[in-house]
Amino acid sequence: MLTIRTFLPIAIVTSLFAGCESPADAQAKAERAQREAEQRAAEVSNELDRKVAEIDQRAERETDSALREAAEKLNDAALEAREKTVEAQAELAKARADVREATTRRVEALEKDVAELRQQLEKKMSKAEADRVVKELQDKSEAVRRSLRDLDAATSTDLEQVKKGVTERVEALDRAIQEARRRV
Repeated sequence: MLTIRTFLPIAIVTSLFAGCESPADAQAKAERAQREAEQRAAEVSNELDRKVAEIDQRAERETDSALREAAEKLNDAALEAREKTVEAQAELAKARADVREATTRRVEALEKDVAELRQQLEKKMSKAEADRVVKELQDKSEAVRRSLRDLDAATSTDLEQVKKGVTERVEALDRAIQEARRRV
């Protein structure tokens, strides 16, 4: 029969073996822990990939929005620039037309004076001398008309200079007519 003395060491040894895992159990437990760690790492990696994708999508949307906004501002600025260019061209055309109209009226009046003056010059001077004076006046008149053609090429930056040239030529014609009148 088993006595306490014989049973106790067997119980102790059995309990020792029962409390300890076998190497196969330890290996299985380690493999299970490894699989769980890998699964958790995969889950974390998937979550990280999802968050990165969300950030990329949000950045792409914001970039697209910023690009659209910039394109709209650029289009608005281009439209405004075109409108201002059209306005400036219209103002320039009007300024050219005003100068041309005023100068043309003045030149036509001065050319009438030359026609009337011709008869008076021919009475007071020799025909050759009268023709020379009239030719000078006609040349000055033609210079004014050439200046008017320069208006078509004038830009807003040099319009004042062209107008000044036209005015100077008109004044030169007027002075020449006045001088010819004094001779008669």
